[in-house]
Amino acid sequence: MEFEKKLEKLELTVKKLEDKKTTLAEGITLFEQGLTLTKECLSSLNASKAKITTIKEEMNKLVENEI
Repeated sequence: MEFEKKLEKLELTVKKLEDKKTTLAEGITLFEQGLTLTKECLSSLNASKAKITTIKEEMNKLVENEI
């Protein structure tokens, strides 16, 4: 699942958790789902950050070699 879809699903999960009609059992399940989605989103963000860092380093090497 794409990062954006996971984030949307996480936002919906939070809204359901905030709903006063949500039972305790439903809330626990939603909380677990939210935690899983949060971990997946953070993992995606960290992977993207690492990729961007690698690209920046490659660009810096190219610039240094041109000078």
